[in-house]
Amino acid sequence: MHDEFYKMDLHVFNPEHDIALAHNRRHLTMPHVAQELRMNLGWIPALWASDGDAVLVDDIAFAIKASSGFVKGKDVLFVTWSDLPKLQVDRVLPWGWDITIRTALAEHGLPETILPTDDDLAFVRRLSSRVTTIPALHAIRDGIEDQTCGEARYHTSLKEVVETIADWRRVVLKAPWSSSGRGVRYVDGEMNPSVSGWVQRVIQMQGGVMVEPYYNKVKDFAMEFFMHENGEVEYVGLSLFETVNHTYTGNLLASEEEKRAIMNKWIPLALIDAVKERIGACFPVLLEHRYTGPLGVDMMMVSRNDQQGFLLHPCVEINLRRTMGHVALSLEGSKDKRQRLMCIEHKVNYYINVTTGG
Repeated sequence: MHDEFYKMDLHVFNPEHDIALAHNRRHLTMPHVAQELRMNLGWIPALWASDGDAVLVDDIAFAIKASSGFVKGKDVLFVTWSDLPKLQVDRVLPWGWDITIRTALAEHGLPETILPTDDDLAFVRRLSSRVTTIPALHAIRDGIEDQTCGEARYHTSLKEVVETIADWRRVVLKAPWSSSGRGVRYVDGEMNPSVSGWVQRVIQMQGGVMVEPYYNKVKDFAMEFFMHENGEVEYVGLSLFETVNHTYTGNLLASEEEKRAIMNKWIPLALIDAVKERIGACFPVLLEHRYTGPLGVDMMMVSRNDQQGFLLHPCVEINLRRTMGHVALSLEGSKDKRQRLMCIEHKVNYYINVTTGG
């Protein structure tokens, strides 16, 4: 680093964000896998950073090498934690805001004036809870219940959970805040002692637990958005991704038209467009006109139990942060227009691997 002062946006990849939301502590020792993901893939924000922006990484030489096949023709500056006091930063744009990343940035020299307040962070955490899907589902599904599915209940006692399981039989239990598949349990009929104990621990630590009917999923996908300061919800694109046990495994890289054609095999495009418009209309109110930044809404295609065809579950999760879908959309702008698959793989280090289909 030189000694000049720079003026820029600072981008931060903090994949441990969901874990930080769940624990809500200023200082938190992250699992090794989260630390390794951040070390190896810290360069990822360079994909959407503007010329003159900075990207926070642990090792500049490693970031330059790891990003060389993906980030070309951009004037983006990789910086380390020790560089932060020398930067004149306009804005900080992390993967997601939480009290842990804010504390780390402040302790490494960024001024309080460009960081969110505790009240701002409490707001983001509250609306990042899975409980937010309950009012979202009501707003999105209103009037199109025959083409969609999706219910959720929030319970604060084991007794309430047992009663809902008696109603629905096959259910998915979810912690309000969790990362990947860690906070999810399945029940078919009744809870065993292990699941009952888990429910009680989640209620004790997080105040309650989510209960949802089990659906016969046939396809995961998401819609990615960006919410602007004026309240406009900008649609960014479809994200077609794969999961194994609720853990992300990869994204399809294809044009929006190709992705829409794939989805049209299951449901009418008019339904997809209607849901997109409803999200744009209801989310400013749902998010209390306070959230600004990227967000993603996870959805799924569900087979009908009693007849042919499929239903759309339009709001499985709401992510008030960037997602791997945003990463995939950033990579779709390349000159290679063939369908490709973006995966995160691990051989010594984590890395992004893009394979081209036939």
